[in-house]
Amino acid sequence: MPCANQTSAVKVENIFFRRIKGTSATEEAIKFACSDDFPCKGLYMEDVHLLSHTGGTTRSFCWQAYGSSRGLVHPSPCFSSSEGFIKEKVPSHFLQSF
Repeated sequence: MPCANQTSAVKVENIFFRRIKGTSATEEAIKFACSDDFPCKGLYMEDVHLLSHTGGTTRSFCWQAYGSSRGLVHPSPCFSSSEGFIKEKVPSHFLQSF
């Protein structure tokens, strides 16, 4: 069961995701739903490859997320790579062709 939406819940910074391969039970394989008051900062993804368990498409969802990526990241991360923060839903859709 997902947690209730808390706009000032937890501050998340400097989290690294490296060399992860697997399948996702949902279409939304990557989800960063960060706090409105404390955006996620310093997120980093490197060589992350997540496929749908059904063979369908996967996507990313970001809210108030800031970070960067390197290497193959699938689905592509949707967080901001600039000083600003994403203030709206930004999905990333890709076919399972990898």
